[in-house]
Amino acid sequence: MAAAVLVSAWGLASTGIVLAVAAGASWSSDQGFFLVDTADALVYGLVAAVVLSRRLHLVGWLVALTAVGTGVSALVAQLGVTAAPSPGGLPPGWVILQGTAWVPGTLALMLVVPYLLTEERPARPARVAIGVGATAVVAGLAVRVTDPWPWPAAGGSFSPLAIRSEAWARLAPPVDRGILVAVVLLGFTAAGHAALRRYRDPAARGLGWLAIGVALISATFVPLLVWPEGEPGPAIALFTPLAHLASQAFFPAAILVTVLRRRMFGIDLAVSRTLVWTLLTGLLVAGYLTAVALLGLLLPGDGTVARVLATAATAAGFQPVRGWLQRRVDRLVYGEAAAPALSRVGRHLGSAGTPEEALAGMAESIAVSFNLGGVRILDGDGDGVGDGAADARVARAGFRKAADDVAVPLVVRGEPAGVLLVTPRPGERLDRRARAALDEVAPLVATAVQLAAVTRALRESRGRLAAARDDERRLLRRELHDEIGPALAGVGLALSAARTLLPEGADRADELLARLREEVDARVEEVRVLARGLVPPVLAELGLAAALRELVMRYEADGLTVMVRERGEGLDRTPPEVAGAVYAIVAEAIRNVSRHAHARLCTVELGAEDELLDVSVQDDGRGMPADARHGIGTVSIRERAEGVGGTAVWSPGASGRGTRLELRLPC
Repeated sequence: MAAAVLVSAWGLASTGIVLAVAAGASWSSDQGFFLVDTADALVYGLVAAVVLSRRLHLVGWLVALTAVGTGVSALVAQLGVTAAPSPGGLPPGWVILQGTAWVPGTLALMLVVPYLLTEERPARPARVAIGVGATAVVAGLAVRVTDPWPWPAAGGSFSPLAIRSEAWARLAPPVDRGILVAVVLLGFTAAGHAALRRYRDPAARGLGWLAIGVALISATFVPLLVWPEGEPGPAIALFTPLAHLASQAFFPAAILVTVLRRRMFGIDLAVSRTLVWTLLTGLLVAGYLTAVALLGLLLPGDGTVARVLATAATAAGFQPVRGWLQRRVDRLVYGEAAAPALSRVGRHLGSAGTPEEALAGMAESIAVSFNLGGVRILDGDGDGVGDGAADARVARAGFRKAADDVAVPLVVRGEPAGVLLVTPRPGERLDRRARAALDEVAPLVATAVQLAAVTRALRESRGRLAAARDDERRLLRRELHDEIGPALAGVGLALSAARTLLPEGADRADELLARLREEVDARVEEVRVLARGLVPPVLAELGLAAALRELVMRYEADGLTVMVRERGEGLDRTPPEVAGAVYAIVAEAIRNVSRHAHARLCTVELGAEDELLDVSVQDDGRGMPADARHGIGTVSIRERAEGVGGTAVWSPGASGRGTRLELRLPC
């Protein structure tokens, strides 16, 4: 069926072209309409064949009706030119065929098809609009085929279906005009509906072209309303065919892009971007040349040189419009150029909070900038190849697994850093131009992938360093607690024994030994405190929360009440190096509150969720001045947090009083 439609439409148009060339008729506004009908038959014949080749949907049939109907009008128009010199000319029935064959298809494109280009069932208002539009199409066709003109003024009627009634002969022209008014209004309404859908869905670029195409076709009927009787001026007479030709740069493209990209009506067909770009550009150039040629015929100038100069001036004036339309065609088919895409993709490197966020933003920007169906960025290990991968190192942007994925290697200094996997939109294939643009973006993406890899390596290195430091602290604690402490205690015992052996009356020596014993006892206690401070025994035995509760008990005598609260159940899974860092940070923070904040209450909250440990220390003291300098304690807190891959942030208290320290650390 698709082939039959294509052969019929192109065969009718080709025959009309051959007859036009053979007749060698001079240019007129009628020839302009012949050119419009021919272009419609050729363009819509191809569009109908593409749609109907996959599914016999109503949209495809309406487009086919347009192609065949305009092909018939084009052929009959040239048959009339060829038969004009012959006695009797073209039969009357053929004349009415020329004026009506294009009506049902063209009006249906304006009034019905815009509401059918949707994946869902049209909403109730759209269904009402479809019914009204279909009624207008049928009514317009019925009036034309039943109009008895030129009867009764001139003998017979052109249409074999004419109703020869004087009443109908008087009513037919105003009724036809009323239907024409309704067609124009309904056409602009359909264009507004398409524009509204485009506004609500920015990704549906084809709907914007559909709105422009419907508006242009609707505008072609306006001169018939302004000049219903007689012949308008030459410029106005050319407006309708020119505007209709201009619509061919939008309407067919909108149908193809909308149907193929969204795989509407079950159509799954890949069309080369180069082919689509060539067809659209050819239509645009043809329309541009036609407009320049037609307007050149209307420009003043008696001599050939004057007319050539006038035509050149017209071409120069229309060139900006043609250039703007060409850029829109390029953007519709290929997306943004590489330079704007580089700028958009590169912005994520500086604005993202983490390398993973930068990769996610870059993937989304590439998908939007190049009109792609999906993008995945994989690291050098190939993580996240499957659809269900949840690895944070994989950045996704609308990815949907497809067989036509294209892999773009990511290379840094000659070494592979990863792969950029792109999936074209449904109904498209990536061509050489799109691949070249992606190759220009790939080095920037490769740099981001390497940055993410280096950041991960640094984070892992910090974790190993913190673990090593924790092991060293444990070793030092054992040395202090098990070796030096007992040794000093033994020295104290020996000194006590020496005192018992002193002769009677050795008061001075006894006094000295007593002071030495007191000094040794003090140092032993300091070693014990230092050992507990490095790794509190309760931290290793009972966990982080219990260790913090023991810690805060030391400050009760100073008049500071410290409360420890827990959230969640993941605190017992906190790695030892992270728990040690939290203990040291909280101890330093409470020490600062006790010394400087003049606070009465300090609250410590701990919670673990999504592999993150959240810790907050808040007091009701006087707070930190805005211009306060960070002291040794503050710097130590930040370094300890960063040492285990976390962050430390200070802010005013929740009630506007005091200071709040927030920690976020991996657990």
